[in-house]
Amino acid sequence: MKYNKVNDNKKYFNTLNDYFVRYLFTDKGSEVILLDFINSIMINAKMKTFRSVEILTPFNLKKNKNLKETIVDVKCITQNGTVVIIEIQLQGNSRFPERILYYWAVNYSKLLKDGERYDELTPVISINLLNFNLDKKTKNIHSCYMLYEINNKKLLTDHLQIHIIELKKFKNNLLSKDLNCWLNFFTSKNVEASMSEIVREKPLMEEVHKKYNNFIKSKLMMMEYEKKEAYLYGNQIMLAEERRLGKEEGIKEGIEKGIERGKEEGIKETQISMARNMKKDEVDFNIISKYTGLSIEEIENL
Repeated sequence: MKYNKVNDNKKYFNTLNDYFVRYLFTDKGSEVILLDFINSIMINAKMKTFRSVEILTPFNLKKNKNLKETIVDVKCITQNGTVVIIEIQLQGNSRFPERILYYWAVNYSKLLKDGERYDELTPVISINLLNFNLDKKTKNIHSCYMLYEINNKKLLTDHLQIHIIELKKFKNNLLSKDLNCWLNFFTSKNVEASMSEIVREKPLMEEVHKKYNNFIKSKLMMMEYEKKEAYLYGNQIMLAEERRLGKEEGIKEGIEKGIERGKEEGIKETQISMARNMKKDEVDFNIISKYTGLSIEEIENL
């Protein structure tokens, strides 16, 4: 991701900056916006929607200052007790599913207190917005994972529900209308230019636009936003350098192994040639073995 300063005519703004996302979804009065985003995921997956949400991780400017790494960006609970966790990830690798499952398990395990019964457990829904391709073999933008029996596809329980949205694969109008609007917003390279069309498609996004305007007008929040962007940019440079060094080290190691293998093969050829000549001269096999390092069996087979 190329880093762009947000002050350059305010044309570029990273809507996936987790400091901004946390503000957008968990600031005071954001319940309607958060509920709509969650329901857009449910609608696209053809699942039941929710009537209301209570934010469990309310935005606090002081508490959210200087947060570099975030385990869960947003956490809320619906009217029926379902817990929803939302995480934004800008970079990752093939082991990311284990991370998702781990955070789901951490949140699920916290639902019961000592002495409580299992029937008091409620579903935990994990929503993951990824700005990288997790599964390069498919074109799926939105994938939903649950626990099914492999033969008859019977659902074991609806308590585990993991949604993965791969933003790099997003193309407009391939998803439900509501989710299309949200992903248009999160993949926008120019918020100001794209918001009028998004609002036209989905009027509720006017509230999102107001939140965005409040955010960019706040010097304190923009300062934290820029710190986060700088941190992410530094991380990307570090990862790119690690990959480069790893690649170079791999090439070097391959060359060294090739040379070593060549040496070993050359020694073996010399041993065989010596053994054959000594065998022709009818030298005792024990002596041949002693001077060539070949076994008696190897010498017999020459």
